[in-house]
Amino acid sequence: MFVMRQTYQRRPLVVILLCSLLICSLWVVSGQDRPAWRPAADPQTYSRRVAKATMLYGKPNPLYERAIDSHDRHAKRWGYRMHVLRQDISVGFWNKPSYLVSLVIQELAKPPSERVEWLMWFDADSIIINGAVPLEVFLPPYDISEDVHLVATRDHNGLNTGIIFLHVHPWTINFLIESLGYPLYRPDIDLGRSADQEAMARVLKKSDGGPNGTAYRDGAVFLPRTWINTYEFHHAYEGKRGDLLVHFPGLEEQRWIHMSNWLDIVERSPHSWELPFEETDYHNGTVAFWDRFREAKKAVNTAEHRYNRLSTDKGKAPMEAAVRELKKVMQQEADNTELLVQRMQDLKSVLDLS
Repeated sequence: MFVMRQTYQRRPLVVILLCSLLICSLWVVSGQDRPAWRPAADPQTYSRRVAKATMLYGKPNPLYERAIDSHDRHAKRWGYRMHVLRQDISVGFWNKPSYLVSLVIQELAKPPSERVEWLMWFDADSIIINGAVPLEVFLPPYDISEDVHLVATRDHNGLNTGIIFLHVHPWTINFLIESLGYPLYRPDIDLGRSADQEAMARVLKKSDGGPNGTAYRDGAVFLPRTWINTYEFHHAYEGKRGDLLVHFPGLEEQRWIHMSNWLDIVERSPHSWELPFEETDYHNGTVAFWDRFREAKKAVNTAEHRYNRLSTDKGKAPMEAAVRELKKVMQQEADNTELLVQRMQDLKSVLDLS
């Protein structure tokens, strides 16, 4: 949701310190190998993979409440848990990462069999328009999910955290804590209006830090934005029938009329924008996306194994360069299919010559 910009204060530091103490007592049992997700006849079969979270507090806003209701209907349809922060626990924008840290810690403190695996954060100015789409299709298949901890989208401003998926994992706690602490250890940087989002973006771009000292970039994957974060602009909706949701960033006071119109549509004629999952682009598109990403990871692993066995730097250099370029796209532009395929082909050409 949108909150008036406030001066950053030190309350988030308390959250950081408490979370740091709790992290020391947490550990995660590694997941078993399981097949890639496919829609099941019984939605409850997958109901423990995902929970949804948002926040809404302060002055009552019926439009935000109705928008959250659309997500609640979607959650009930697929058996997802819902979490809604109703109290101010930090300062302005910092409520979001503070709340997310608390939710991840709560899940990790449970026995593995009782945890959800992913949290979907949605801003309260987003509305589900096709409840027939399950969220699991946007998540990495089990065979590669242990290395992916943030599934997000980007727009012309970079990372957009209005709709994101966070892995219930210690990586996520570290990432959120470092984002919360960013104004404390970099007070010289103006994070702008969306301070928490900018802090997360800057932490992702760092070349060091993270749980293993190797930064956070390898843990993030960017989906095509219109899959999960489809915008309503002043002039029109950029999506189409069958898309999951509509989001209203940047509309300022025009947001209310746009939200009201969409809420009337989904409440009065809920099937007007709904399509069966099998008839949407998601059905094949998400499988193809994760298949490409898996193939890219396999190519990187093959190349790294091969150049580690080479005895001369002359043979390593072109292979390392090709790996570096492919990993850069995987980390920052996985949503660019053409570029990802090109970088995989470049690496394959180098491997064929080695």
